[in-house]
Amino acid sequence: MQSTSPIVFERVGLTYPTGVTALTDITLSIAPRSAVALVGPSGCGKTTLMRTIAGLEQVSTGTLTVAAGATRAMVFQSGLLFPWMSVADNISYGLMARGMPALQCRDRARQWAERMGLQRFVDAYPHQLSGGMQQRVGIARALAIEPDIVLFDEPFAALDAQTRLLMQELVCDLQRQGVCGTMVFVTHAIDEALIVADRIIVMSARPGRIIADVTPQLPDVPIAQKRALPAFTQAFADIWAQIRSEVELQMHEEVR
Repeated sequence: MQSTSPIVFERVGLTYPTGVTALTDITLSIAPRSAVALVGPSGCGKTTLMRTIAGLEQVSTGTLTVAAGATRAMVFQSGLLFPWMSVADNISYGLMARGMPALQCRDRARQWAERMGLQRFVDAYPHQLSGGMQQRVGIARALAIEPDIVLFDEPFAALDAQTRLLMQELVCDLQRQGVCGTMVFVTHAIDEALIVADRIIVMSARPGRIIADVTPQLPDVPIAQKRALPAFTQAFADIWAQIRSEVELQMHEEVR
């Protein structure tokens, strides 16, 4: 892993050909092996910011530097699994694309399936899995390539509340095991950001800019205990106070 910041934004802006400005004046440095969450109103540019890190969008102004040679992987909201591939083949897709021998890919896929509690489903297909299981496959596919940077784009938004809690615990466990590298996690849920990240970037309504950079001092305890902490409640309130006016501003803009 890199000893210097693997992701650095310097006065970055992004304007689409339609003239819509998605991001403005983004200056941000993300430390190696840290877990950063992006929160803000709908349409504020959180996912756009993440897509620039992934190389799927190009900045219009300023400079974005991603460490040379850093491998990147992305976990999507809907899983985006290949429906014609088994669990094992979905997990090993990135490995095969990088030229790993088929037998070695299969072994790595089985190891990750077991790690995710999916060992009984390596030969199953996505339509045979629950939403939570599909997301576990998506996470396994991303982490199987041992990336330096992992990007989570609202990965649990479509899941029911109980499954979401279990998936948050899974991500926290993977972080403790040191397999998530540098993690950037987009979410609308402030409580989720406080659970999975050690630093939270709060963004304004569109065009997205950074309005707060929060590092909550929360102990590494089980999620249920963490939610009950006064420090958790205070951090939630502080971040919501930052976002609320931006949400109201956006709502007024939409009414016009």
